Amino acid sequence: MQRVAALSLGLCWLGSACAQMLLPAGTSLTVDEGTTLRIDAPLSWTLEAGSSAINNGSIVLGPAADLDEAAGAPITGTGTERTTRDLSGPLTDENPGGLGAVLTTEATLGSTLVVRGHIPYTDYSGQTSLARWIDFDPTNNNGLNATLSFRYDPSELNGLVESDQRVHIRAEQDIWWYLGSSVNTGSQTVTTSGLDSLGLFTTFDEDLPNAISLPSRTSAFALLGAPGEQLYLRVPAGSIAATLELFASDGVRLSTLAPHWGQGRHALPEPSYASGVYLLRVNGEHSFTFFRP
Repeated sequence: MQRVAALSLGLCWLGSACAQMLLPAGTSLTVDEGTTLRIDAPLSWTLEAGSSAINNGSIVLGPAADLDEAAGAPITGTGTERTTRDLSGPLTDENPGGLGAVLTTEATLGSTLVVRGHIPYTDYSGQTSLARWIDFDPTNNNGLNATLSFRYDPSELNGLVESDQRVHIRAEQDIWWYLGSSVNTGSQTVTTSGLDSLGLFTTFDEDLPNAISLPSRTSAFALLGAPGEQLYLRVPAGSIAATLELFASDGVRLSTLAPHWGQGRHALPEPSYASGVYLLRVNGEHSFTFFRP
């Protein structure tokens, strides 16, 4: 059975309402697995430098509760922090719940669930992300033209080169699309703009390939390229790409080609289909997933 707890720790300064809660330096807090900690009061929960908050369950922030984590003292653990906010545009540097995803957009998102976690992701090529991710689920999620500044703490770098971070959005299981980004190591933010929609974001310290390929070696077929760019099929020595089949994400076969390409790198014909995730199958056995923006 899930346990629900109310927050009652540190110091609370009272005016007409509880305005601030403090986790002092040298203090530790652990939210156990299966436990939900709700903070419904309109307050700012400050985690001082030298404090430790480990969340292995769920922390739910009410519509007027925010986190304020000092440098070196972000929440860690296997659980998530979440809040639901009514985000009516225009938004300028809006940071729902203080979770570290700062939005600017003229659009109205409506009721928006924001969830943050701390377990790094690993994509299919073996690259591992920052130890922070943030997921948006807005009512309106198109035509946003949004700017996102993704905040991080240096303690979450997880081996990444800080200045090389790039914001990525999750396309599907183990597949991420990289987004043009700029890093400000002073403010610990990685910023990307021109987002038509929102989803699950994290950072990697390189632009990840966006197609599923076989292990990277010259003896394997591979799909090369990035979202919105020309895609190439690499045919290994001693092999022939006799047939190419293109499938939509629902499994419908859209086209079939018989190029009989030999060894080398070959440009794939540009498909005239809508934005989405597609699957390319080579010789009926080698499959590659890619995204068309």
